[in-house]
Amino acid sequence: RELTEEVRGEERHAWSVPWPYGLDDNDSGAAAADGDGGDGDGNNEEGNVEGNEKNDNTASTTIPPTRQRWFTLQMSDTYQEQNYSYQEMLGGGNAHGGGGGDPNSLAMFVADHPHFADTLLQLAMVLYHVDDRSRGNDLLRRSVFVYESALPSVVLPGNDDDDDDNTTTNNNGNGNSNNGCEILIDVDRTPNGGLFASLFRTMQTSGMSGCHDAALAAGRFLLSLDPLRDPMGALLILDYYALASRRAATAAHHGKGAGGSVAAMEAGATFVVGIVESGTVEVHHRDPLTDRHHRCTLVDMPNWAFSYALALYRLSLQLDDDDDNGGGSDCGGYAVRAEDALVRALQTFPMILPKLLSMNKVNIRDRSFRADWPTILSYFEADDDGGSHIVGNSVEDRVTRASGEHLVRIFVGRCHKLWKEDDVVRWMYRCAERVVEEHRDRHAKHYVMGGTATAGFDVENSDAASAAPDDAPTTSPTPPPPLISAFSPALARYAQCDPSEYEDAFRTLPPEAVALDPNLVAPAMAMGADGAGGRRRFLRRGRGHQQQHQRHGGRGGAEEDDGRDPLEIVRQMMGMGGGDDAMEVLDPDSPLLQLYLQSLLPWAQVEGVRPPPRG
Repeated sequence: RELTEEVRGEERHAWSVPWPYGLDDNDSGAAAADGDGGDGDGNNEEGNVEGNEKNDNTASTTIPPTRQRWFTLQMSDTYQEQNYSYQEMLGGGNAHGGGGGDPNSLAMFVADHPHFADTLLQLAMVLYHVDDRSRGNDLLRRSVFVYESALPSVVLPGNDDDDDDNTTTNNNGNGNSNNGCEILIDVDRTPNGGLFASLFRTMQTSGMSGCHDAALAAGRFLLSLDPLRDPMGALLILDYYALASRRAATAAHHGKGAGGSVAAMEAGATFVVGIVESGTVEVHHRDPLTDRHHRCTLVDMPNWAFSYALALYRLSLQLDDDDDNGGGSDCGGYAVRAEDALVRALQTFPMILPKLLSMNKVNIRDRSFRADWPTILSYFEADDDGGSHIVGNSVEDRVTRASGEHLVRIFVGRCHKLWKEDDVVRWMYRCAERVVEEHRDRHAKHYVMGGTATAGFDVENSDAASAAPDDAPTTSPTPPPPLISAFSPALARYAQCDPSEYEDAFRTLPPEAVALDPNLVAPAMAMGADGAGGRRRFLRRGRGHQQQHQRHGGRGGAEEDDGRDPLEIVRQMMGMGGGDDAMEVLDPDSPLLQLYLQSLLPWAQVEGVRPPPRG
């Protein structure tokens, strides 16, 4: 279902464009400049955006502008009934005999409802955590298939594999009735959260299996559905999948005159460079305490700042041969841009360098003519120790610092393998040496001006520096302060992300700790009709049978038969159930003729079919 004026009227204006999509570009830029939450009178393309924002995501009361199309999933009547049964199972009062925390009851529910996406995903994750990845992957694929069958063609990703340089957030590249619009889905709508969760798990499990191309494709589609809010935190890992894929794609290289040439460029590196330089994806965060709107670009995130530099470095290596033979200038441009990007990343997030070297077990204690890591790292390790002496006293400053360190841990824990090659380590050393030299120069210039040395003070274009006397000292008697990381307040958007969700393997539990019955999982895995390798539903006994069993103390065999009425035994053998007007529930997956004959008996009842009225 698509968001239009008619749909908003039918839902009594309960569905609208979520924040920050309802903000105009000029209004959101002003909010980023002064920290305002977008309270100005900004208008979108249709001129009806209300500027008075609130803390909830439903404050905007507009329909999408012409460049966006918003969709949501709707439950059918049958799916709605299954959802009610699922909610009852979570509450514990149902025929499945347990609550949502019982994996066996979850498996029984999946066996009875093989196309309910939420339980398929939950059971799949249970199987992954007990190291049953094969069957977990089957259930995960079935969950994705349910959503894929429900989505319209304009929402599904198009055939855009040939355009690896496409950096737009539009997930539909084949022009299926979208006319270049962004196809978006509101994650806050009730049925849509499962779609985002299934896509995230598909991206996650594909990356764990080494299928980085598949993980990148799933992540790009997931991000395109809600790029400004990124509800699943795809931006924390998408750059890793892009650089780890190493898939080559032919692209036009225009460095050789007017004709150009065709060169094999790394598709993942091209994607990283393209999405960063396009500026189509930003991070937005609204502080729930102050209602201030914070935003930042991708290079303000630690992982994207370093991945962008590494992507440029790889492209410079791949285009080296073409430029040497033809005298092109692209390689030199890529190399210079890569070094500048890494220098900026090291200046902004100096704490990452010691962590990367430590994770890759680089020798940083010895000195040589090529590298003097102990001297260089002395400027970076102070920030790695915590940097508590520079954190402000406000709550916002402390939250910002904690959120930035949280993202750094996620980045280093997963992406450190990309930085372990010898040439990359040497390139990092050259850039780190340049960072230290520029930091010393800034400190010396500030000393010439007669000021107090502070970290990050920029006097490159200062008039006071040019007016300093010629005989002024060029060095400072005090060493320069250490480099300190500067995090954007918008990174608090990812403060609640679990680092274990971005690791390369699930944390498994022993099977006996989960107590998952394999006899209950097997029917949940089966599909199709009975007798053709398919499944059969679980037969639920009526309460009359359970009460009669409890009344006789649960004894079995001859002891139980001796204490019962022979007429009741005959009725039980004929499928007439126990006493107390209890109806015998028939198995709907029984052979059709047997089910028909048993249904003719007045004491039998088919599960899901109401008995005829009496009287």
